[in-house]
Amino acid sequence: MRIIDFHTHFFPDKVAAAAIPKMEATSDHKAYTDGTAAGLLASMDSAGIECSVALPVATNPDKVSSINRFSASAGNRRLYMMGALYPGTPLWREHLDEFLELGFAGVKLHPDYQEFLPDDPDLLPFFAALRDSGRLVIFHAGEDLSYKPPYGGTPARLAALLEQLPGINIFATHMGGYRMWDEVERCLVGKPVYMDTSFSFGEISDQRIRSLIGRHGADYVLFGTDSPWLDQQTEVNNVLRLRLGTAVEEKIFYGNAVRLVPQLAV
Repeated sequence: MRIIDFHTHFFPDKVAAAAIPKMEATSDHKAYTDGTAAGLLASMDSAGIECSVALPVATNPDKVSSINRFSASAGNRRLYMMGALYPGTPLWREHLDEFLELGFAGVKLHPDYQEFLPDDPDLLPFFAALRDSGRLVIFHAGEDLSYKPPYGGTPARLAALLEQLPGINIFATHMGGYRMWDEVERCLVGKPVYMDTSFSFGEISDQRIRSLIGRHGADYVLFGTDSPWLDQQTEVNNVLRLRLGTAVEEKIFYGNAVRLVPQLAV
């Protein structure tokens, strides 16, 4: 079976050497790779993963252009790069123009790292421009191990953004909201919002994950690991353990990813 991991991260080698230990300390969570491209590729080879989608996050608006230039140069057949943007910066239109020119299919945004709320009315022009561009808007959703509440990327706020901007391509990681799955069921299940499987196994029961996939619709669920923070092989096994059937597994592992980003089918 072909497998695409739609939620991974890696850093330039020199950055990884400092970033991974720092993030391990703030989250109290051990990484499974060294955070480099080589480390991710080795993990993919071990797990039988064909391609990983890397999701850089700009933690500073001044870094947006440099991150996007790195991402544009680092992508290849096995490591597909999304771009970076920073909501709320006065330069967002300029950054978006460069982002679109570089051809990124989507952007990863983190409400806590980037200190914004998805349903902030002041950000509607930014999100409307992303909607009109047809790009995928990938949010960290739910709690974050490195932060304390209140959290910005709640399922309710993502639902409010969708209500304000119908047609926006929202992707809510961690099955719609890490450790907020009651709210996911109230606010997101059944709506046109994509989700990935990362950081759900072991947090909620297999039975509840099956129920979430069934109620939300398998067409909107993708395989994701958040590597280096989870082990890719273990996460592949976790999906297979659900015994969803070959047709559903193929959608989650591969089909939904290439439908969202046709370039991944190469």
